[in-house]
Amino acid sequence: MHELTAEGLVPLAIIRRDGLNESFHLGTASLVSPSGEVLETWGDAAALIYPRSALKPVQAMAMRRLGLRTSAEQAVISMASHYATKTQVALVRQLLSDHGISELDLACPSAWPWNPAAKSVATAESRVFMNCSGKHAGFLATAKINHLPTANYLDPNHPVQLAVRNLIVETSGEEIGKTTVDGCGAPLFAMSTTALARALSKLPSLDPELFEAGLSSPHLIGDESTPDALLMKHGIFSKLGAEGVFTFVSREGFSGAIKFADGSLRTALKVTAAMLYEHQLIDAAQRQSIEAEDTMQVLGGGKVIGEINICI
Repeated sequence: MHELTAEGLVPLAIIRRDGLNESFHLGTASLVSPSGEVLETWGDAAALIYPRSALKPVQAMAMRRLGLRTSAEQAVISMASHYATKTQVALVRQLLSDHGISELDLACPSAWPWNPAAKSVATAESRVFMNCSGKHAGFLATAKINHLPTANYLDPNHPVQLAVRNLIVETSGEEIGKTTVDGCGAPLFAMSTTALARALSKLPSLDPELFEAGLSSPHLIGDESTPDALLMKHGIFSKLGAEGVFTFVSREGFSGAIKFADGSLRTALKVTAAMLYEHQLIDAAQRQSIEAEDTMQVLGGGKVIGEINICI
């Protein structure tokens, strides 16, 4: 296992303005089959990255393995990076209430809603508004139904977190490279880009209900226009993570993971569509339909003056 370096990055997308390269989105990417076979990699996909919130579906699977049973919408909110819309906050609160847990038990930081409309009516920061509060509510509920302590539910050695760790190793086929703390306070496990793709590839077979729940309610995974929500409208499960991490998996289990080194996801949909198309997992019409979700243009004076070149 080794750290990702600048030498391990390759161009995934290039922004050109009036005939000249203006911006480069460098990174790593990996595409795997349902069996975990590597179909293709770009850059040093064996180097360690932090998957951030892209790992939430695996965390949710671990909770469900430990007996957590919820509604389909609550299942999605447990793996969401939500924007604290009225519907999303209600789902988090209901998940807590169903298990006799208080919002005060949440150990994630307080935050303002990310959704502009929700923020405009919020009067103060709240832990339930924090984008990972659904995952934290799931952790607490899982601990509660297993008669485990809840005060230290974020400790890496807590049984719930150990179950998460074990499932990551099982599904990715790779040992954990490093354990640290995510932005929300939960344990964060470093893994390779390929290992992340492999872990997500198991979602449709190991937990088809969770997989289908996401596809049925894409607006809950982030916000209406987040790249993962937009991709799921096309029948491909997706979950993004902070600092430029993006994942996707088809119903058949073909899965990809991308790490944009600059932390930007503005070309995530186009790069994803190119990866899928190159390996004949979508046709030209589907590729065009996915790319159309990305409205980014290179403008000059209100007119298109450049283009976005995908390097996959």
